Amino acid sequence: MKNKQIANVLYKLHGDKTTNIDEVLDEELSYFNLNSPQKLKFHSEINQKFLNGIKHLNQNQLSNILEKTNFSGFDEEMIKSRLKFYEIDKMYFEEILSFFKDYIASSVAIDVSDIDDEFKGVQVASRDDFNRIINQGWTGDWVITPSSVKHNRVQVASMNETGRFPRGHYLNAEIEDISPIEYGDQTRYRIFISNPVIIDSGNRNVKFNLNPVKYIH
Repeated sequence: MKNKQIANVLYKLHGDKTTNIDEVLDEELSYFNLNSPQKLKFHSEINQKFLNGIKHLNQNQLSNILEKTNFSGFDEEMIKSRLKFYEIDKMYFEEILSFFKDYIASSVAIDVSDIDDEFKGVQVASRDDFNRIINQGWTGDWVITPSSVKHNRVQVASMNETGRFPRGHYLNAEIEDISPIEYGDQTRYRIFISNPVIIDSGNRNVKFNLNPVKYIH
């Protein structure tokens, strides 16, 4: 997991009203395509970062600092000044500062094709709910050229502003089949998938191209 991804998980932990941090953390880690040892490692690491960091800020305090950093950028001295004003113990400063630095970095604009450096295949941008795509087993219907898909993989990038999987989340899957669907005098293609995995890239400001389809080789 990258630092930006960890920062976003920490933010979600802080915003969740439940007292069972382990359950929330387990659910969040399920969206990073981690194996069991990796999940245990990051569960412990993130839990400690939370308990030794932003857990000691209330929602208003966290929002106040985020508002200031969104306006002026990361300012270590300003944040320290606010923490002192809030009477936060100095032993928590390091993890709190680390959180703000990484969380602010996640708001830097990136192109949709840059959310996953290792992906090769066809990328589509969609507002469809990922759970719906997984349950129905396909995504579409797309204006694509099947012969241009050189790798048997599809990536669905979320264009949603709200919901469980907003911008910054994507779904990777293997392509089982690409079937033509007739729309009057136009042919579109439905992409049937298998082994889908939802991932939170940690980027909250993804910029999309006018064309929702991109071939990445």
